[in-house]
Amino acid sequence: MEKTRVQNFEKIIRDICFKVKVEGRKIIKNSDISPAQFDLLQILYFRGPKRVTDISLILGITKSTTTGLINRLEASGYLEKVKDKRDKRVTTITITEKGKNVIDEVIKARVEFMQKVLDKMKKPEEVMDRLECLDKMINEVRENEKE
Repeated sequence: MEKTRVQNFEKIIRDICFKVKVEGRKIIKNSDISPAQFDLLQILYFRGPKRVTDISLILGITKSTTTGLINRLEASGYLEKVKDKRDKRVTTITITEKGKNVIDEVIKARVEFMQKVLDKMKKPEEVMDRLECLDKMINEVRENEKE
């Protein structure tokens, strides 16, 4: 019985994340950005400039695939490659204003969607409190697993 409850919990969380992601992806559907390219832009937007190796590790894809994504995004003006001033062998990938604007538009769409969801709730503050608590617990479990 407990396993079924945990499996249902995981499924609900996965389904919620997927649905929110799909709402945001509607924005890029008619653009020249693929979902994989969008994931790469998000990394740079939220985590700052990264090396190709770091991006490929975060995305869980090969360096050659990452390089292809980067080259297409650079050609479209969504990011740029910056050579390290001290070590010319090191290149850092940085998001441009054009790239930031795409992420901002997706976030705006997600926020508008979530506002509609919150508007349907009787006590949205209680739901938010529980979600914040859940997020804190997930972080604690992740930290404990690192040790």
